[in-house]
Amino acid sequence: MRTLLRRTALAGTSLLFAAAGLVATGGSAQAATYDGWDPASSGCSGISTVSSAAMTDPHGNHLGTLELRYSSGCRTTWARVTMDYTQGACGTSSAGVACAKGWIIRNSDGASYSCTVTEGRSSCYTPMVNDAGVSSYAQSYTDTAGGDKYTRTASY
Repeated sequence: MRTLLRRTALAGTSLLFAAAGLVATGGSAQAATYDGWDPASSGCSGISTVSSAAMTDPHGNHLGTLELRYSSGCRTTWARVTMDYTQGACGTSSAGVACAKGWIIRNSDGASYSCTVTEGRSSCYTPMVNDAGVSSYAQSYTDTAGGDKYTRTASY
């Protein structure tokens, strides 16, 4: 009788730990499903800017702001680029200048998504990457009269 009770208790404990493991990893598995999703239509909550950096030209003139955005509800990150001006003609050989860009880059595997501030716009944001248990950073690129400039945020 004592042996049967002990086996039943061990089996119950094993099942409890297995169930707890499924619950604990559920957040990561759920977040992975958001890779590539549009943050504006995802329904993710708890959104905040966790890191930002001033975008400047090679002479130090302020051009805009790069933000690393985070959702605690979905455990995802994405990049947002906000220029101080509306983007002029860009992205074509006749324009002679590349459009401003932003990237979100996951450190663990290099997965990334980008966005482009197109002509007539002043901002863009990237699709999201899973950030559960890993870290990511935002990066931007601007093509200015003074030369190309890359800006990066801290990782989060």
